[in-house]
Amino acid sequence: FQAVVLLGDLKPDGGLLVHAGASGVGLAAIQLGRFIGAKDVIATASTKEKLDWLRSLSNGATATANYKNEDFSQVVKEATQGKGVNVVVDFVGQTHFTKNIDSLAVDGTMVMLAMLSGATVPSVNLGPILFKRLRIQGSTLRSRSPAYQADLIARFSNDILDHISGKEGDGKITTFIHKVYPWDKIQDAHREMEANGNSGKIIAEIN
Repeated sequence: FQAVVLLGDLKPDGGLLVHAGASGVGLAAIQLGRFIGAKDVIATASTKEKLDWLRSLSNGATATANYKNEDFSQVVKEATQGKGVNVVVDFVGQTHFTKNIDSLAVDGTMVMLAMLSGATVPSVNLGPILFKRLRIQGSTLRSRSPAYQADLIARFSNDILDHISGKEGDGKITTFIHKVYPWDKIQDAHREMEANGNSGKIIAEIN
């Protein structure tokens, strides 16, 4: 919510690119984009199975790209008739940075929430950032003030919470649980997540 709505300022009929689309946060961002009314919601993931699943959801991605063997910036350009997207939500950092810039439309915003591939981007061309008037916004909730976090929770509760339901519900935004692990299997949960094997949230249950 913070990345897509407050920082990204995604508008109805706009375009959104979400990386790690099959993750819990990625799925929430995709659905939130569709809920807002974005025309193009494009997601990346690492396997054909995940990409097919993301497109099959009623409120899922309108287009997808396998970041391992496709240039996702080209997929974005094709899906948006060359305009690019207005908002990119990125967790990856280094390896995706230049293609993220290429994917953004004029006056677009990239919201960076993590740097899973690294924090240093060598030999980056800053020209498109200037010419397209782009904004790069980093964010982590841990460094936000209690007042900011309280306001964020209040806005989310007021605008979005009532539209969320479980997998069998009829909410416009659905929670997807990949697997529930008992607490004594927490290492198995971490291994599955590190292997990028999940589609949705992994939950560790404390008995």
